[in-house]
Amino acid sequence: MSLLAATLILILLLFGPLAVHLIERNIEVYILVLGVIATLIGTGFNRSLVIKAAEEPVLITIAVIGAGIVFGFTREWLDGLFDGLRRRLSRAMLAGISILVLALLSSIITAIVAAVVLVEMIGLLRLDGPQRVRVTIAACFAIGLGAALTPIGEPLSTLAASALKLPFMGLFNLLAPWVMPGVVAASALAAYFARGEYGEANEPVLTAKSPVSSLVQGVKVYVFVAGLVLVSHAYGPVAARFVDAVSNDALFWINMVSAALDNATLVALEVHSMSLPRAREAIIALLVSGGMLIPGNIPNIVSAGALKIGSTAWARMGIPIGLAGLGIYFALLKVLA
Repeated sequence: MSLLAATLILILLLFGPLAVHLIERNIEVYILVLGVIATLIGTGFNRSLVIKAAEEPVLITIAVIGAGIVFGFTREWLDGLFDGLRRRLSRAMLAGISILVLALLSSIITAIVAAVVLVEMIGLLRLDGPQRVRVTIAACFAIGLGAALTPIGEPLSTLAASALKLPFMGLFNLLAPWVMPGVVAASALAAYFARGEYGEANEPVLTAKSPVSSLVQGVKVYVFVAGLVLVSHAYGPVAARFVDAVSNDALFWINMVSAALDNATLVALEVHSMSLPRAREAIIALLVSGGMLIPGNIPNIVSAGALKIGSTAWARMGIPIGLAGLGIYFALLKVLA
């Protein structure tokens, strides 16, 4: 692929969803189309690539569909359980514990389903407007980190595990010592934001997901990941040259752009042939930055849409939290390296 073609497609890939609302709403198809174009311009299709693009999204798609259906059937039971816990625990404690558990489960039930459950939980916590925003943002940081521990948690982890040729538990071994403290810290922050007495009863925000809606969501995820596999393959040689040209520290801070761009797209471009320590630093930066703005991560998009949180309100809270997290992780990575 020529440098000019690679640059033009990259601009469309990264900024198209930001510039055009229709593209943002249909980002899965958009990514797949650009992946096909990039592959045709680049190395072209071959049998192994087609098989990889068809097989790579299967696990996360099954997880999304299955978990969505299970949540649809168990939602009333979960609401009843939550109501009982609300009578026994303070709001801060219930928020912190439930978000911590949800974030840890997100690597199995997927970040998408975790975000749907989070929206339901936020309604049941009976938070007012500003508290609802703060707790949601902190929780999305926790989910974004926790979902990265297995290849089925979110598209970023699916693509990272594939590019690094890691087994199912490989991401857990690589990231858990770093990600788990971040999940705990974000959950504790959500608990701090949720302090106070329970307010008046709020109606649950979402209706239960039907099997059909879960199937549709699974198809969207399949298309999205398949498209990113094609993008990753097409840009492999170009990305390798760029990544090799910058230092670990520079790449860490460059990855702040994932605040405005889906972090799965960036991991698809970056982690080819990386050493595991370098990949860990890059992935951590992408995960933390992904919580800073709404487009950065799937849980942000789902939660902000359902709870009607605006971009400005998200940025006011998400950017300071993300910058603090990046600074802490950067310092720890340098000290412990």
